[in-house]
Amino acid sequence: MNLVRSAISASHFQIEQTEFSKGMLNGAMTAINYSRGLVQLWHIHRALESCATLCPEVSDFFTEEMVRSETIRRDLQAFGFSTDTFEQMIETTAIVEQMKDWALESPYSILGCIYILEGSRMGSLMIAKPLGKTLGIASGEVAGIEYHTEGASGTPMRLRTFKEKVDQAGLGVTAETELTQGAVRFMDLLNTLYAALPMENVPKQTQQLKTA
Repeated sequence: MNLVRSAISASHFQIEQTEFSKGMLNGAMTAINYSRGLVQLWHIHRALESCATLCPEVSDFFTEEMVRSETIRRDLQAFGFSTDTFEQMIETTAIVEQMKDWALESPYSILGCIYILEGSRMGSLMIAKPLGKTLGIASGEVAGIEYHTEGASGTPMRLRTFKEKVDQAGLGVTAETELTQGAVRFMDLLNTLYAALPMENVPKQTQQLKTA
């Protein structure tokens, strides 16, 4: 898993530089923009949950705490939206279709997807508070940002357990190659999606702050 982490390090840095990622931390985020992004993540998590369940090679590594689609649905409802409010973007479709192909042809690539999405929950530990403030969510409330707060206290241990389980599984060279290549490709596709997510109608005070 350390090799996988090294393989995605450049892409990990790039996704943090997208306007969408920065907007969650610097106040340049609206409920509409964020919810549009949530809908894309809902499609991705739904695909992951389906693939992980159907692939016996992967199902043992996929726990109940990794199911996130219903959490996203609740967050959308908190803003008055649903999973049908925004269209599935072509960049999201590319991710979903790739995952379906992996489930049939190289199932251990799905482990790479799990690692990326579970690893992103470490970032959520920093994102939740500033994002909640930006979106007008009262301190101590989580409705609307549960995707970043749910299971937060157990995130470090959950990720560590997942990585240790993979490392100790004795997957073999072919499976390990699939995992690494899947993680790299998935991260690249996520980068493309995040770069394409619109950041419309950013509050004027935020625009001034960014250009100051």
